[in-house]
Amino acid sequence: MFAVLIIAIIAVGYIVSTRIHPLRACPACSSSGRHFGGVYKNAHRRCRRCAGSGRKDRVGTKVFWGGTNNTGIFPKK
Repeated sequence: MFAVLIIAIIAVGYIVSTRIHPLRACPACSSSGRHFGGVYKNAHRRCRRCAGSGRKDRVGTKVFWGGTNNTGIFPKK
């Protein structure tokens, strides 16, 4: 019974944290928003995964809240 209570508290904490902090660092560009070329090391373009913002929605943000489209602002319903 005690273990179930602890798991419930952790789950609720995670759900609340996804609402307060919906974004994470983009793993492809390491939050720089730029993707550097393989041949010309100084050449770069916007990261395709995060569209140059350096941020991505957390998995829980998409599952529980419908996502923010990588902006950090939840759409009004």
